[in-house]
Amino acid sequence: MVHNHNSMGKDVAYYFSHKQRLDTLFAVHASFSLLIGAVGYLFPSSANVFFTTESDREYNLAKAIIRPYSTLIFAQGIMIWRARKIHDGEIKRVFVLAYFICFLFSTLSLIAEHLTNSGVVSGKIMGVMKIVSMMLLTAGYGWFTFFQPPAVFSGLATHYH
Repeated sequence: MVHNHNSMGKDVAYYFSHKQRLDTLFAVHASFSLLIGAVGYLFPSSANVFFTTESDREYNLAKAIIRPYSTLIFAQGIMIWRARKIHDGEIKRVFVLAYFICFLFSTLSLIAEHLTNSGVVSGKIMGVMKIVSMMLLTAGYGWFTFFQPPAVFSGLATHYH
């Protein structure tokens, strides 16, 4: 099978086109949130790649916090996936602003935890990837918050079900 490289480039360009950029951000964010939320809820010990626990009590405390937090991540994945169908630009702007603030302060708090080096937050590759991911989400939502015209938010709902 011969693959036309121009076709692949056009496919990628479509997802970053003026009318699709926000939908692409929402779709990627929602997909990862659904996956991370489900994994975190079903396997709370998977959070050990980000957080270090030294005793059974710490592990049980972490599990008690990780499951509800994972449920929130999963639920917001559903919300952002469904927000792709919203035609009202002002509602989409509210989502974008709220996520910008959420990821900005989450990024700052994770960086602060890493800088204090208390031994609770893993500084290994997964911990660093978490901070980089949060920074990318902050930048993505910040870009839409501060640099995109209102037309990007209005009437561009997708027709996915």
